[in-house]
Amino acid sequence: KGGEFTAATLSPRGALVYSASEAGELHVFDAATGRLEHTLRVTEGKREVVGIAHHPHRNLVATWSAEGALKLWRP
Repeated sequence: KGGEFTAATLSPRGALVYSASEAGELHVFDAATGRLEHTLRVTEGKREVVGIAHHPHRNLVATWSAEGALKLWRP
């Protein structure tokens, strides 16, 4: 359903893993258990997320696509 993962990053404290799928979804996993905590739609149409980063000091995640779309999220 969600396709393959295209990018991933850890939260600054290492508690969460954020991963983006080729289907344009952001998945949030508990790093200790591997349990899926949240799923968020982050792109429209055929824009594939190719990068993801977590701000080192704030609860802010950035995703970007090959087409140049950059979005900021508060998970």
